[in-house]
Amino acid sequence: MLTQFVVAQQIPIDSISYEYFYEKELEQIVLLKKSQKNKPFDANKYIDIGELYQSINSEDSAYASYYKVYEYEKQKKTLRKNKFRELLFSLHSVESSKKDYDKDRRFFLTELKELTEKDNTDKWHAKIENELFKDYFSDSLKIKLAKEKINIIKETDYYKIDNEFRSIILLNEGNLNTKLNNFDKAENSLFQALEFASQNKDYLRQVYCLINLGANENKRKNYRKALSYFAQTNNIPNKKHKLKIERFLANNRGNAYYGLKDSINLKYQDALRDKLDVVIDDFKKNSSFYETDVRYQTKEKDRKIKELTKVETKLNKNRIIYSILLFGVFLLALYSFVRWKKSDRKKKVLDQQNQSLNLENKKAKTELETVKSLVINDYVVLKNKSKVYLKELIYVKSDGHYLNLYTTSKKEFVRGKISEIEQQLPPNFIKCHRSHIVNENFIKQYSSKEVFMVNGAHIPLSRGFKF
Repeated sequence: MLTQFVVAQQIPIDSISYEYFYEKELEQIVLLKKSQKNKPFDANKYIDIGELYQSINSEDSAYASYYKVYEYEKQKKTLRKNKFRELLFSLHSVESSKKDYDKDRRFFLTELKELTEKDNTDKWHAKIENELFKDYFSDSLKIKLAKEKINIIKETDYYKIDNEFRSIILLNEGNLNTKLNNFDKAENSLFQALEFASQNKDYLRQVYCLINLGANENKRKNYRKALSYFAQTNNIPNKKHKLKIERFLANNRGNAYYGLKDSINLKYQDALRDKLDVVIDDFKKNSSFYETDVRYQTKEKDRKIKELTKVETKLNKNRIIYSILLFGVFLLALYSFVRWKKSDRKKKVLDQQNQSLNLENKKAKTELETVKSLVINDYVVLKNKSKVYLKELIYVKSDGHYLNLYTTSKKEFVRGKISEIEQQLPPNFIKCHRSHIVNENFIKQYSSKEVFMVNGAHIPLSRGFKF
């Protein structure tokens, strides 16, 4: 009965779209842009547009809006000192939230650090340290440094007097302790963060706290308690980052239902997560820096209109002479256009070749890093935290969203995709079939259709596959 009730309350997956989550915010953005049409550039209005884009996870458009202001302010300097620093921080936040963000760049964070080195307060020092903590937290080899950063931040005056910042740091500390399996400490930090966020009416942070409390319980295997935390997020009137939060919730709920062996709700959460992936990816494809292009195109058109108006005035005075000149200009422009088209074709071919070489180079670097890491590690760590030693692994079999790993001593069953485990394995592991990866060291013999392993297993071979 409980399972039926849960399924009945779920959103129909086919109805989910970007507008489903952000219809009002998209209308606000359109209205703000219309209000700026044919008016002098207003830095504060474009910052508001960027913040709206950021709140709906449209990072490209948020970045474009912020960057327009950054370029303008570099010349005009109309914003107050602290407002410009907030702009730099927003640019860094959007840039670092992108999937392919290069941590070594930190261009805007570096500029912000240089501008605030001589400040009397330690506000920006604390905020910059928190950004560095995020980099260390995401790298499993730098967890110790992440813990040191948290301790440094908690000693700053800004942390002690600003409750909003305290909730952010306590939330980060809770995540860190969950990662280190210090579950009681994590719960304590997350409850403190939730209390401060509630006092500040910081709805977004309240949602994050509840999600991370649920994730903490998932790692403890208290799956029903985890689901109760996830359910509480529905009572918070948060409007920011709703789409990605819903995807994060779907993934965490899926982990809980997997632990409870509730296949009905697990399948729904997997389908919901996949649908949200598609919606987010589609919106990302349609979001670009087109606003900047439109601005420059408009200026170019205005310039040409003014020039043509002057030419028309002169033509009225001397039509014959200017007709000849215009015809000559037309022929010259036509000749230039033909030459440009030829040059453009060559440029496109070169660009395609260069792009292909860059992709191959990037792929080669990725494969090299993977091989290097596999040479160092003689085992892989599964999602259930168990280790499988490569010298004992005979073959891997995919079964839907799950993997079966057969070793010389045991069998492991874990949730995951064959494409994910394939990236973690060294070259002696070969994908001989879409659902099988075999260890060459354990092959007894093979035919044109099957591989016979030393443990007696018969593995199918894809058509045309050759060792």
